[in-house]
Amino acid sequence: MDLLEKRELINKVDAKMKALFLERMDIVKDIALYKKENGMAIFDEKREAEMKKRLTQDLEEPLRSLYLAFLETTVDVSKEYQALKIDE
Repeated sequence: MDLLEKRELINKVDAKMKALFLERMDIVKDIALYKKENGMAIFDEKREAEMKKRLTQDLEEPLRSLYLAFLETTVDVSKEYQALKIDE
């Protein structure tokens, strides 16, 4: 398989990731509204720690650390979106 074919595969994965990102943000919006209505904080340290452990425990280094960074960025973006939705 040549470089162009590999890039096409990456493009397909990127399109799936975009769709999953949008799906995640839609759920995050609903969570933000729930938290707003119930006076809950955006940040849940215990939940985040459990999620990171669950999703990285079967990975070997260096992929574990790299995926953990990806998760942390995803969670940070989700919290930022929640804050925007709560402030509306």
